[in-house]
Amino acid sequence: MQAGWQTSYRVGILGRFKTGVLHVNLSVMTVDDDERERIVLRYILEQIEDVKIIGEANNGLEAVLLIKDKKPDLVFLDVNMPELSGLETAQRVGELNNPPLIVFVTQHPDFAVQAFELDALDYIVKPITPSRLQETINRAKKRLVHEKLIENRVEEKLKERIDFFVKRLRREEVLFDKIPIRERGKITLINQEDIIFAESQGKKVFIYTDTNEYPTNYTLNELENRLDRNTFFRVHQAFIVNLNRIKEIESFGEGSYLINLEKSKKQIMLSRARAKVLRKKLGL
Repeated sequence: MQAGWQTSYRVGILGRFKTGVLHVNLSVMTVDDDERERIVLRYILEQIEDVKIIGEANNGLEAVLLIKDKKPDLVFLDVNMPELSGLETAQRVGELNNPPLIVFVTQHPDFAVQAFELDALDYIVKPITPSRLQETINRAKKRLVHEKLIENRVEEKLKERIDFFVKRLRREEVLFDKIPIRERGKITLINQEDIIFAESQGKKVFIYTDTNEYPTNYTLNELENRLDRNTFFRVHQAFIVNLNRIKEIESFGEGSYLINLEKSKKQIMLSRARAKVLRKKLGL
């Protein structure tokens, strides 16, 4: 065991390693159609530290329902049972969300291969001894701690990725609040709220504000992607307008409209198809 583990390491609700001893609380269920065998198993388990028996079942069907309800960490399962065998029970349990660890306890040594194919933690052949059962409990604790460590690490990595993308989005949002325009050896940053509309004229796109007209190197599609979609709307193949700058919308016949903008003499055609989208966006 590595030195880092030997000092002390907390693992969520599962507990910790301390000076080589693993402290993990285990919730346990037993399944056996022979009541005498359940009594023996229960007695031995009660002597083991950190183990709590939360349920018993005398057949596989009852066990599956009880496991769904109780959600134990570990299930001790007999192989030879009526109606639903231990192997069939384990297969059904394995299909549950977050299935428990399975340990087979049986008088039949012949089913070990099938048991481990079902991802069993252990396969104990009766008669049961306290030392053998303690080995199994220790193995279960290590498996649960290992799984919890992996789960915590995945959560940490996921959180790191989410934090990275949130920070990146925030940086981009700050950038997108202003539109950079290259002109005559300098870069002018235009506040989005100052933009009245943008127009594509041939191969050039122009941005119009209250006081100026700026030629840009953007395509209209590129500019549309940089602008706030809650504020700017593509009213026409050649125009993007600031919705907050629309003064009025006039009918132009046959389902088309003209848009009049604040502080601009430009009248912009609104097509029938885009008018439907705009009405929905404006709640009209």
